[in-house]
Amino acid sequence: MLVFPGKFKAPDPQVPLALLYIAASLREEGFLVRILDMRLQDYRRFRVGNPVFVGISCMTGLQIKYALEFARFFRTQNTTAPLVWGGVHPTLLPEQTASNDFVDIVVRGEGELIIKDLAKALTENQPLDQVAGISYDVNGTIKTNQDGKAIDLDAIPIALPYDLLELEKYPSFKSGRFHIQTSRGCPHRCGFCYNSLFNRCRWRGKSAKRVLDEIAYILDRYPNIHIIDPIDDNVFVDEYRVKQICQGIIDRKLDFKWRANCRFDYLASYDKDFLELLEHAGCVELDFGGESGSERLQQMICKDVTAQEMLESVDKLHRWAPSIEPYVSWMSGLPGETDEDLEQTFDLMDQMREVNPKTQHYGIFLYTPFPSPVMNYLPPEFMPPQTLEEWGKVEVFHFNPPWHTKKQVEKLHAISAVTRCAFYPESRIKERGVAFRLAYNFLNKIAKYRWQHRNFNFPIELKIADWVARKAKGFL
Repeated sequence: MLVFPGKFKAPDPQVPLALLYIAASLREEGFLVRILDMRLQDYRRFRVGNPVFVGISCMTGLQIKYALEFARFFRTQNTTAPLVWGGVHPTLLPEQTASNDFVDIVVRGEGELIIKDLAKALTENQPLDQVAGISYDVNGTIKTNQDGKAIDLDAIPIALPYDLLELEKYPSFKSGRFHIQTSRGCPHRCGFCYNSLFNRCRWRGKSAKRVLDEIAYILDRYPNIHIIDPIDDNVFVDEYRVKQICQGIIDRKLDFKWRANCRFDYLASYDKDFLELLEHAGCVELDFGGESGSERLQQMICKDVTAQEMLESVDKLHRWAPSIEPYVSWMSGLPGETDEDLEQTFDLMDQMREVNPKTQHYGIFLYTPFPSPVMNYLPPEFMPPQTLEEWGKVEVFHFNPPWHTKKQVEKLHAISAVTRCAFYPESRIKERGVAFRLAYNFLNKIAKYRWQHRNFNFPIELKIADWVARKAKGFL
């Protein structure tokens, strides 16, 4: 039994691709698998039965809160089946996670190979000390076995067990958008990112042929799909692989549009031929982390990207691949950030839209401390959560940094709300419900006025909208 934690009826749930990978691995060994997506199913009405184990995947924040909520419920129904936690947060803090009363075993890192060995050991009642890649409690002491092996990404089945999910209930699927994964990891050192610890700054990609075969399978099985979204952290690490994929899309006459994550320092180095190839192969969107317009803050977080590279990148897209839209996310609230730093970010955002009017900004989001290198250098005003329950209370994008004054934190939240309403991507708006679109159109006009005049005072209308959004997501 595999569980994706979240609030029941949460808005805009995405397909839990990671659980499909784990389910495929277990099915290969002959296990029967069920998936509970708590966002779509009321777990209180879900028949828990007597599984070999319950696998719960979660990231830092609210997912932990709902994972614990389900684990407590499960224990009232079944007192023997092990609760196995995996995913980003348990991997980064395995000992702390394993010490919780509602965690029996932690799977560290990639789970496909580890979960096979674990399922066999549990089924055959074998000792766990021979299962690589897990941590678990032994009489009050956390035992950590040797790391598990990384899977050959090309060995993952193309035909994932999509039958375990009700795909038609996911808004992205209904709108014709489908998620895949073509690679894992990232070789860069961004200090706020999980990758430097989770993947240890390593990157691996599926072969170009494997990616093309997977896309062809999806398009054939689901004729309504017209947009493919790789969920990779960094698709473009291997430029030659991307060229092969693009040329394969053209040669096979695969009819779809696609988007991917990229880095500004990559794009700034690309030539005209490569960008024209991306456009010809159906790329319509590239997503970037801009983070800050302040060079000082960029150095602090080890982003290794300059403002000049950002401007060069959007300019190249405007000149050589005008149908590809750059989407950029930004960050605020870092320790030591000043109003001058914020103004540099504001000005850079405007400059990018001047250079390329198609530039879309996701918004300026407050930095939220997650297990990552930067967290080790935060000011003493911040005390990291010490338990799984405390980590479950971390509010993503709604953090109140204690190293800033209350007045400054209020301003940062106002800036975040204004930019999210002023720049929310138009392509995403079309996928949302009628009520959302009507509310957005109203708030968008006010937010754009505020942005143009740098007026972030008393954004009552945005605070109400923010409260509604937090309520829907389960923060309140």
